[in-house]
Amino acid sequence: MHLIQGSSYRPSKLPPKPLEIWAYEGSPFCKLVREVLVELELPHLVRCCARGSPKRQMLYEKAGCFQVPYLVDPNTGVQMFESAEIVEYLQATYAL
Repeated sequence: MHLIQGSSYRPSKLPPKPLEIWAYEGSPFCKLVREVLVELELPHLVRCCARGSPKRQMLYEKAGCFQVPYLVDPNTGVQMFESAEIVEYLQATYAL
């Protein structure tokens, strides 16, 4: 039986503070990261920065460019782009 990403649970360490993900719904790369956040049941805030959103400029000012997904982990100080690297980071840091 093949499970759909994000439809199952994997044990994880609960971070003290919620993670922050800058993303928008139409991006398949953002979807990959969101699925891992859900699978690990990690508390997170989604900063939606869809086309036309003023949050795009906020992300540009924060990160120096506009690229999503963008993860901010206040628990470790990590801030990063690239969905594959974010997924790897989440699994290495929080999955049990």
